[in-house]
Amino acid sequence: MSGGKRFFNAILRFVQTLLTITATSLLVFFATLYFTDSRIAADLADSCLSCKKPRVTVISPLQGINSDGWSTAKDWITAISPITTEPKIVPELNPTEQQSIAVNRINHYRNLAGLEPVTLNESINKAAEAHAQYNARHTRPGHQEVPGEVGFTGVWPWDRMKYFGYEKFTYATEVASIRWASHDRFLRIDPEWAVNGWMDTVYHRFPIISPNVYEAGFGVSQVDKQLSYVMDFANPGFPEKRRMIHYPIDGQDGVPVKFTGDETPDPLPGKTYPVGYPITVTFNGYKNIKIKDIRLTGTKGVSVDFYRLLPYSDNFIWDSLAIIPKHPLEGSMVYRVAVDASADGESVQLEWSFKTK
Repeated sequence: MSGGKRFFNAILRFVQTLLTITATSLLVFFATLYFTDSRIAADLADSCLSCKKPRVTVISPLQGINSDGWSTAKDWITAISPITTEPKIVPELNPTEQQSIAVNRINHYRNLAGLEPVTLNESINKAAEAHAQYNARHTRPGHQEVPGEVGFTGVWPWDRMKYFGYEKFTYATEVASIRWASHDRFLRIDPEWAVNGWMDTVYHRFPIISPNVYEAGFGVSQVDKQLSYVMDFANPGFPEKRRMIHYPIDGQDGVPVKFTGDETPDPLPGKTYPVGYPITVTFNGYKNIKIKDIRLTGTKGVSVDFYRLLPYSDNFIWDSLAIIPKHPLEGSMVYRVAVDASADGESVQLEWSFKTK
């Protein structure tokens, strides 16, 4: 064999050896990755490097919406498929003073309820800001946007979060309000006032003290005589916790005495306002909830008449109970609440008291 052929064969054997080592290394790498985190391996295997957008699918309430036009708990399900390996640029967190005030007030109430604080996320901030501007511009206090209208960034809160780069989440919700005034002095931006107002309602209270939310964003906008507030909440993928949360909390002092019904949708349609301050209980993470008995008493054990909203009693309550006294409560009075229930077969007896201001 000539020297040239021997050199060529040596080079060929070297290339073959190099390819074998490379293939073996890749096999070991992916095998290790799979057994360490099969989800990551699936993401790498299924990703589309040339795709412009991650393959994320969100089930919209517009799909399978009820005949009455309202969305239910099942409509608020978010489904996320494996994403691409293309990196998503996340904006740097740079909260405004208003956003910091809002999240601090949210966390004040969460601390009272014994919950972990939520943290601000810049993408959620931008989604909330955009929707606040949309609502103020179009004089609407709701959660839905209309495609094609000025300022549109997404039909529903989760659509808007995705638009601004918040891709991976398992739960998303929103509270919003709008304030009109004939004089500019009544339109001072006050995030704490907005959060307090949401907390003093029925439906808008639930997201604020939900164990399912971990990140949030706040937006405010003023257009002419309209001042719009929006706060978005999300869970980036943490598992659901089983927790029972009630508000007012046990031993709380200075609780408001009345609820004026300033909430859309109306929790007591057709009823006369003002009524007493709402008392709520959330059975987070429980599916089969049965309320057996509720007692609300004031001075010397005198029973207080109340309206009740039971789990699945309407389209906006599925894991919670609302106790709403039929008349404003008395000031500087201690009230006691007792709830007898079962949750997923477990017996539940809750008893606590609070004092009005």
